[in-house]
Amino acid sequence: MVTIDPPDNILKESLTTYAKRGLNRQQKIQRLKEDHGLAISVAMLGKIERRLDIPSVRRSAHAVEVIRQAITDEVSKDLGQRNGPNYVQSKMRLTKDIFAPWYNNSAPRKQHKPTQLPLNSDIVRRVMHEEFPEGFERRFPGKVKPTIPRGTLTALGPFHEVSADGHEKIDAKALQMGDVGIPIYGYKDKWTSTGLFVTAIPNCRLAGAIGHLHLDFLEKIGGFPLQLTVDGGSETGWIYVFQTALREAYAPNIDPNVYLPFVTVKSVHNTVIEGFWRWLRDKTGISLKDYLVQGKKERWFIPVVELHRKVRNLFNWMFPPLVQRELDDFCHWWNHHRIRPQPEKEMPSGHVPIDVLEHPTLYGGINCLIPVPHDVLQELRAFLTEEVGPREIFMTWVPEEFATKAEEVHEALGLPPITLENAWGIFQRLSEGFETM
Repeated sequence: MVTIDPPDNILKESLTTYAKRGLNRQQKIQRLKEDHGLAISVAMLGKIERRLDIPSVRRSAHAVEVIRQAITDEVSKDLGQRNGPNYVQSKMRLTKDIFAPWYNNSAPRKQHKPTQLPLNSDIVRRVMHEEFPEGFERRFPGKVKPTIPRGTLTALGPFHEVSADGHEKIDAKALQMGDVGIPIYGYKDKWTSTGLFVTAIPNCRLAGAIGHLHLDFLEKIGGFPLQLTVDGGSETGWIYVFQTALREAYAPNIDPNVYLPFVTVKSVHNTVIEGFWRWLRDKTGISLKDYLVQGKKERWFIPVVELHRKVRNLFNWMFPPLVQRELDDFCHWWNHHRIRPQPEKEMPSGHVPIDVLEHPTLYGGINCLIPVPHDVLQELRAFLTEEVGPREIFMTWVPEEFATKAEEVHEALGLPPITLENAWGIFQRLSEGFETM
């Protein structure tokens, strides 16, 4: 057996990551050379993958019945039937380690044992046609063209320009369930198309809340981007203060007239993040809203009734964590799915966002992230706290006493873990439990 570096456990972890990103063999070889200094041939890559049992479409460890059930389970979660075979296939690969081809209409049909997965099959598409045929009609592309002219987007590399914006499709105004709602705020990188930071927040229109959230973002990425692009709302005031101050302190040699530190645009022109919100709405957001308003439709949550006003905290204790879980799941899928090729695009296309973020030089990019010491960000946090108040008053959904009580009632009633599917049933049980305990 040929001895190679790095050790098998590290090599297996990297190769599994590459497989989940859907990289081809040449791309895997490039990453192995850059990440581990390992230069190998395509033939050697195949031997290593077989020896380490790296999953792939052609090396599926799952019976066709298991794959069929996984497809059915995944599509059943999409109440709006807006997600196609490619999305379902990539979600199964990322979340369940199930590698199944979604489409191949050129390969000849072959006979296989009932318990094996056909190597060249359109199993994902076929199962979706059999079990959820109406979804294909709903997803049929229309002919409506955008009315706003779009120009060519350009950037030097990751963190050259990051767009930030709020998303209010499931806030209180959208849900119309009294004063309960779950606004969202997010950051997306322009050059790589990576969703950098997306979170549910009690109020995305307060400057103090967005100020603290922005510091959370800077702590996560370990610095700040060359340019921030936002809508022109008053909630971005502290983002402007921090961005311009950090540029002056940590990038004084970069001409702010050539490379702007901060740009405000109309929402319809903030296309980098607005396009991201459209994908979130189509892939997850519509189903999320359907789950949330189900309580109103079934009259399990009646905003005009005094009892339900009192248990507003119960909604805020249960549903924001579920929404955050879906947001994290969507971002994980988005960052690991392959962007469609656009030959005329001046930035990367036909790529996996997270892979470009981690390997910008392979795509001709420059990492523009400007590092900032953590203690400096802590000083900014202390300054912001003095000005507007501590982070907790903006980011906490329910009082700590209520959260503790809700956990106690949930445990005392012996209720299962909360999911979107069972949330309203548990909501009813907990509402009754609060009245009797």
